[in-house]
Amino acid sequence: MKKAQLVFIPSPGVGHLVSAAQFAKLVLDRNDTFLITMLVINNPYAESISKYIESLASAHTQIKFIALPETIAPPSSEALAVSAEHAFSCYINDHKAIVRDAIVNQVMANNPAPIASVVFDLFCTAFIDVARELGVPSHVFFTSGAAFLGLMFYLSDREEYGQPKFRPTDPDYIIPFYANPVPYRVLPLLHADEGYETFAYHGRKFKDANGIIINTFSEVESHVVHALLARDDIPPIFNVGPLIDHRGKSLSGSDAVKRDEIIKWLDDQPEKSVVFLCFGSGGGFDEAQLKEIAIGLEKSGHRFLWRDCPTDFVKAEDITKAVKTMMEQGGELRNKAKATSEMAQKAVVEGGSSYVALGNLIDQWLENKP
Repeated sequence: MKKAQLVFIPSPGVGHLVSAAQFAKLVLDRNDTFLITMLVINNPYAESISKYIESLASAHTQIKFIALPETIAPPSSEALAVSAEHAFSCYINDHKAIVRDAIVNQVMANNPAPIASVVFDLFCTAFIDVARELGVPSHVFFTSGAAFLGLMFYLSDREEYGQPKFRPTDPDYIIPFYANPVPYRVLPLLHADEGYETFAYHGRKFKDANGIIINTFSEVESHVVHALLARDDIPPIFNVGPLIDHRGKSLSGSDAVKRDEIIKWLDDQPEKSVVFLCFGSGGGFDEAQLKEIAIGLEKSGHRFLWRDCPTDFVKAEDITKAVKTMMEQGGELRNKAKATSEMAQKAVVEGGSSYVALGNLIDQWLENKP
């Protein structure tokens, strides 16, 4: 018999959906008395999302996936061009009534077990209000790292104190959650006022949740974690990462076959001989950038595994130089990466920091207290 229910609401992007499903699976691996429902918001600009959700549902049969009605108008191309984060946040916000109806009529009505929490994505803070209205706790599921969470709190602080938005002529920013000064150029998501305001808004709303779950582990972001813990105006944080599908169970069908082919190819290569390029699940290459990367990789003379997609144009000679430097002179960096990987593995096993944090979170849910 299920003791409690969890309602997950991820943002409608592949990276957010995969992380949410992986975390839900992790919770069930630790405690299978939860009934987990995933409310899926349609992404009007990614037709492949529905296929991916089907793949996730077949791979995670213990999780119930509910596709929400597609009745909300999608963001305009003009709004997306200004700030995709702002446009999609507004689009998600317009789903409040739909989400409330789904929780009441498809979750609460179908099972008497109490809802321990509504677990919502970092762009879905509108649903804090829905959870409060229904009298249930809510938790932020922050798919990025702790440093970016700290940055969002920093932006909300700046707005609270009436400080101006970021401008290209600003000196490097002294942000408490970062060990070093941060230049304007490395914060492109905040260059548009709408993007800045969106992240500041979500940062403020996070404070109304009962907890914040972060896809990181304390050892790798110790400076940020200490800075967050020093605050008395934010909810408890739970560092439960890294959330990695080590066994490929989030894939099925042709995706699983492709993964197996890649792993076999990697296993056949000499140790420490492959460069892995990964630029995230969003965006895409134009033809000119494709050629530059292909030329740069070929000239480097090293084996590589390439995962789409960057957003800034990079010249072929820069890619060649970077790859050669890393593979031929970057022993210190590779050793650091190996040490970080080992720390990550220790964090998620019994007794590790993330393992303990997840246990504390589950205890909070089962006790149904903030």
